[in-house]
Amino acid sequence: MTSPVRLLSPRAARTFYNAADALVPPGFAGEPGAGDLDLVPELERRLRGEGVGAVRRLWLLLAILEAQPRATLRARRGFSWLPRAERRRILEAWRRSRIPARRRALAHLAGLVDACLAAVRNPGSAQSLPGA
Repeated sequence: MTSPVRLLSPRAARTFYNAADALVPPGFAGEPGAGDLDLVPELERRLRGEGVGAVRRLWLLLAILEAQPRATLRARRGFSWLPRAERRRILEAWRRSRIPARRRALAHLAGLVDACLAAVRNPGSAQSLPGA
């Protein structure tokens, strides 16, 4: 039996992991943050039901997020290579952006992280089902 085809490249998966880590850091009571859990398989499972357009939009969002620090000359490396505090600053700037598309993109990414995190933390819950 063959494994399913990966929808995200390793680079896109790394960017998603690092964005998730910046959005949901580890808790004070020792609970794991989003960066400590394997969210990409759940994300790919959700994307399979949404179609090619959703995969392409997410890929574009992750590519833009990865390139932003270099494009704005804030860093010599991409988003994934920055410390968590700097990644949080970039995401907060997206949240406060005057560009509505950037705010919507971040809200979409944060929603995906929250949905995947809930599904991984509570595997039998209704939130882990597609469309729930």
